[in-house]
Amino acid sequence: FRHEQSRPDRDNYVKINFENVDPDLAFNFEKYDSSTVNTLNNPYDYASVMHYEPDAFTLNGFPTIESLQPNVTFEQRYNISTIDILEVRLFYNCSSSGVTFPPMPTTTTGCIE
Repeated sequence: FRHEQSRPDRDNYVKINFENVDPDLAFNFEKYDSSTVNTLNNPYDYASVMHYEPDAFTLNGFPTIESLQPNVTFEQRYNISTIDILEVRLFYNCSSSGVTFPPMPTTTTGCIE
């Protein structure tokens, strides 16, 4: 699995603001081609735990990633999304139904075990 914003089709969904990215960390925003990343024909997942937050690796405090879709936020990195679950199931040839996951707590005072 690769980070969501590295998908071959990412430019249809997000804009990477390279002028705001720390040059030493710009490699984190490489876009992979379809021979490296298999999207499993799933839609782009802003809610994926594998999606960077808007200010990831910022050089100057400004956003490094912006959604091209109106009213989309992608700041959560605590829960796996429905599409994350589906992709794991598809990758390992598991059933696409039957197992549900309880929601993670929204606030914690330490590590989640």
